[in-house]
Amino acid sequence: MVQTPHLSVPSPARRVARRVLPVAMVAAALGVLARDAQAQILFSVDYRGPTNGMPSPCGLPPLGPGDVLSVFPGAPCAIDGPAYGPLPPPDLIIMGGPGGLGVPSIGGCIGAPPGAACPRELDAISMGFDPFPTPGQMPAGFYVFSVDECSVGIPGGPLAPSTGTVASEFGPGEAAADVFEALTIPPYPMAFPIPAAMVPGNLGLVDGNGLVSPTFAHYPGVGIIEPTPAVPVAAPAPRPGDNLDALDLDVGPVPVVGGMFFSLDGVVPNPCTPGLGTAMANGFLPGAVLQQVAGGPPIVYAPPALLGRDLAGPGRDDLDALAIFENGMPGYQPSPGAYAWGPGAFDMLLFSVRRGSAVIGMIASGPIAAPIEAGDVLIPPAVAGMPPQIFIPAEYLGLATMRMGLNPMGDDLDALDTRRPPATSIGFCHGDGTLIPCPCGNVGANGNGCANSAFAAGGALTATGVASVTGDSVSLLASNMTGATCVFFQGATSIPAVVVDDGIGCVGGPVIRLGTKAIVANTSAYPTGADPIVSVKGLIPAAGATRYYQTFYRNAAAVFCPPATSNRTNGIVIVWAP
Repeated sequence: MVQTPHLSVPSPARRVARRVLPVAMVAAALGVLARDAQAQILFSVDYRGPTNGMPSPCGLPPLGPGDVLSVFPGAPCAIDGPAYGPLPPPDLIIMGGPGGLGVPSIGGCIGAPPGAACPRELDAISMGFDPFPTPGQMPAGFYVFSVDECSVGIPGGPLAPSTGTVASEFGPGEAAADVFEALTIPPYPMAFPIPAAMVPGNLGLVDGNGLVSPTFAHYPGVGIIEPTPAVPVAAPAPRPGDNLDALDLDVGPVPVVGGMFFSLDGVVPNPCTPGLGTAMANGFLPGAVLQQVAGGPPIVYAPPALLGRDLAGPGRDDLDALAIFENGMPGYQPSPGAYAWGPGAFDMLLFSVRRGSAVIGMIASGPIAAPIEAGDVLIPPAVAGMPPQIFIPAEYLGLATMRMGLNPMGDDLDALDTRRPPATSIGFCHGDGTLIPCPCGNVGANGNGCANSAFAAGGALTATGVASVTGDSVSLLASNMTGATCVFFQGATSIPAVVVDDGIGCVGGPVIRLGTKAIVANTSAYPTGADPIVSVKGLIPAAGATRYYQTFYRNAAAVFCPPATSNRTNGIVIVWAP
């Protein structure tokens, strides 16, 4: 059901030839790939997954868990963004060993098969220019993350399971290979425990293989292997599927300050994803953030002591997720608290700890005085020698915790990134055959509506802009349509997919007709000219709300899929913030 329009595959003109790049060149090179930086993705995979040891599709060294990978589903050996499957395997973008991140032990493990006990695990990455949150409420999609295979999520979120959530994808074993976006997060410090009236959640953003999930979720993928069922305590390696283990979506034209930032794994008592001790094998502590500088060996950027780590002894905590905004000044200037970061100010460093770290269960310093969990987004303590502060409790991301009695192991935040979502919507109600058949076999392309007489791909509805009642800049765009006019409409609820004339409908009442608009060159938009903005015309309450959108249009050829002569685009979901 889900497609995120801002992760659409770039056009061939926006692709570049594939090659392994020095770290200092990666940001600028990827910035050339697409004006929409969200179309690109960098990631790694856990050492027990079957992608490890696969040959590089472009003749480079075999893929490994210490390497930074990306996707090229379009032209051979050309970097591209997530796409619908089936997909080729990912390819190596930055080697973990010499010539890349510069980690010696990773270079010595090239070609090791899945599960081999060779110190080669990359735990987290950041290009150093992750957008920093401000004191205002963060919109849906600002925080994106992945989880490990023992993370179950909180069931019963505000959207249907077929949107893909940690909870729904855990069942078929697909959560660990996916990337999820959090719904709107309140300002820090948020109330804790989480208010009973609030239903937190997340949505699938990037899939592992890009194929339809057993839950009918369908969103673009990266070419790794699913499923990855939850791991029994004594389960041997390797695993049948992959675990996406490091993440950065913000690859664009902004220069990297001093190279990539990353962490290496340690050995902590985690029965779900046991570590290899890569950090210590190379003379580092697993709680440290490292920095690759000018193609040389890595250096320590942020030691564990500055992050509230290793209070129980050296090497007892393992950093597991990372988002950094480097302020442009040499070295790490730890922020004394939330929102003190920015250009010329302090560095932002958001992180998590791996399940089994000694700091888990300690009471966090700062305003949210709760036991620390592996699913929490943390920031450094304001006072040295104290535990880290909880910036976002795991529950607000839709993750299950021990402290709430939802997962006896606690969900593990495996990778983290922040971004400014260029679009506001999540696709649903696809006429691509993933929900119900189109009425006369007129199946559309992935993510679109059912086919019409002029476009076999079917009508497509997307949205761009900021979905905030106080700063609404949402624009709805419908394309691949026939006829002279179309109708943009909004529903307060969603319904199970039903056949409506030549297409499929999923928008439930109360329904508001936003506007009847002219179709020009098979395309139309709302609002235009003097039209009221969407939040005003749609009567969105000041507190925000979730609303569902679709576009109705006439079919130009009466003989197409008779007797009806109308069709609909796919639907989209917009989660409105205050």
